[in-house]
Amino acid sequence: MDKDIFLKFLSAFELSYSKISKILDVLKGNFSFDSFSLSDEVEKILGDDFSSIIKKANPDFLQRYLNRLDEKGIKILTCEDSNYPKKLFRCDDPPYYLFYKGDINILNNVSVSIVGTRSPSNYGVVITERFAGELAQAGAVIISGLAYGVDSIAHRKTLLEKGKTVAILAGGFDHIYPTEHFSLFNEISQKGLVLSEHRPDIKALKFNFPQRNRIVAALSDALLVTEAGAKSGTSITKDFALDYGIPIYAIPGNITSPKSDGTNRIIASMQGTCTLEPINIINDLGLKKKKNIAKQLSINESLIVQQLQDEPKNVDMLVEILNLPIANLNSLLTSLEIKGIIKRMPGGFFALG
Repeated sequence: MDKDIFLKFLSAFELSYSKISKILDVLKGNFSFDSFSLSDEVEKILGDDFSSIIKKANPDFLQRYLNRLDEKGIKILTCEDSNYPKKLFRCDDPPYYLFYKGDINILNNVSVSIVGTRSPSNYGVVITERFAGELAQAGAVIISGLAYGVDSIAHRKTLLEKGKTVAILAGGFDHIYPTEHFSLFNEISQKGLVLSEHRPDIKALKFNFPQRNRIVAALSDALLVTEAGAKSGTSITKDFALDYGIPIYAIPGNITSPKSDGTNRIIASMQGTCTLEPINIINDLGLKKKKNIAKQLSINESLIVQQLQDEPKNVDMLVEILNLPIANLNSLLTSLEIKGIIKRMPGGFFALG
């Protein structure tokens, strides 16, 4: 059989880059099931896995395996293919295989990985949406890990702006995690790209997430941390980015908030650049911000803006006029302030910016 078919056979067994490379060297171009199964050197390379793998070294198994992938619309890319993303060779152990759904070619574009806490504050939600939206509008591909919180916010905002987004899975396509994001996974598959280094039946086990994070970092031209605690998967992604020489940006937060501890420490330790505006990243990456981008406001945000047209008002006045719960109102005011639409005045008043 030719090398491409043989490599697809090996993709069924979760072998490391190192083991696959050694097997190919041993076989010296003789890619057949017999040469694979009868090789003492291959047996040494595979160790305890050898006996279970050679039982499947036959055309019937290979055809069933490839048929299952085809039925699910899953494609395989090897590191020897011309459209394999070269950025992944930043890794010490790049994935030999990428299983994917969607448009693999969007990885040729400038990309920003956006990561952070799985339970963001209102502030974290607003700034993640703002940065993801403006970066996507400027043409950056937004990469993240499909997780709760910052990941899913970045994906959804990018899709809302009709931008391109890439989701990197910690498991295979049969085990989308979290399950609540299955519809988001489907939308990204159709409009962007979903990647995994694992065959479809592999579950998203705990030790797979740090490995997933190396791909999130390696595929990016810049890493943006919007809101994150000191100890989290985000810090692992940040460390990979440091190793790969990828520029890191962090958005400062409340120094008393544990949710901003990680971002503030990145800034304080000078591991990353403090950024207050998406335009900083856009300019650094050589992108161009679209002109005359209309600011999208919710109905309640628009009502607040209307009330501030004539004169500044404080929270109590707005609560009475708009009949909104104070917690919701404070969240809306924070959102409008971050967007630059309103500004905080002395005495607790707000005015149009």
